[in-house]
Amino acid sequence: MSNLRRPRRRQQRAIDTRQRILDTAGALFVADSYEGTSVSDLITAARTSKGAFYRHFPGGKLEVASAIMEDTLSMDGLQKQRIMLQEMVDIGMILAHRISNESALQAALMLSFQGNAPETYGTPWPDWIVYNTEQLTEARRRGELKPFVDLEEQAYQVAGDWAGVVLISNTLDRHLRNVEARVSRMYRNLVTAIAVPDLLPEIDFSVDRGKNLYTAFLEGAADPDLPPGGTAEELPDQGAVLERLEELPEHAEKAAPEHADGLLL
Repeated sequence: MSNLRRPRRRQQRAIDTRQRILDTAGALFVADSYEGTSVSDLITAARTSKGAFYRHFPGGKLEVASAIMEDTLSMDGLQKQRIMLQEMVDIGMILAHRISNESALQAALMLSFQGNAPETYGTPWPDWIVYNTEQLTEARRRGELKPFVDLEEQAYQVAGDWAGVVLISNTLDRHLRNVEARVSRMYRNLVTAIAVPDLLPEIDFSVDRGKNLYTAFLEGAADPDLPPGGTAEELPDQGAVLERLEELPEHAEKAAPEHADGLLL
């Protein structure tokens, strides 16, 4: 039975290595800025090797930044609700909870405001505005919005208000421990302005709303070592291959790109 579990453990170790690099990069980008962090800094702080780093991120630091943007700004934890405006509140509260605890998400927000973000590692704001527009469109179909609401303009404002509250909270408080309370008040004020009055008592703006939803998601996402009735042959082996590569001696790092040093910024 122990041999049957080995492929999953190897796969998980490879996933853990990649995540450790991303978490480390997030912390360094927040503390020292993207420009002030080199690939050597990332490798040392993440306790990995040069070869392992480039196997996960062949494009170097730029690819790490792109991965932070793609991996961290997700809809994880969001659940379908009877009231669509509740879903709009929920995703903002989930992200507020996460950004107060996750350095990678803090780094993603910081990177997203760089002037060259759209052309380099990407920015989430256009996608979030589109997503907000879809939510508000459905809210209107369900009769949740006041007649005057301009869907696209309101979608833009939701994203802008959220980002502004987080940035100002971090700047004035010098930390993000108050951000969930501030974002909660922001949504209460915003939804009060656009929702039909009878709906307001049914919407949950509680400060712990995001924490509770995200915690439930994490607890439900835990996977066993093997799926029910599964066998080792059914498990994907890409992670096992990566992990075996990472277990090679240090001289195997010569397989890393010859131009690797040129990626240090």
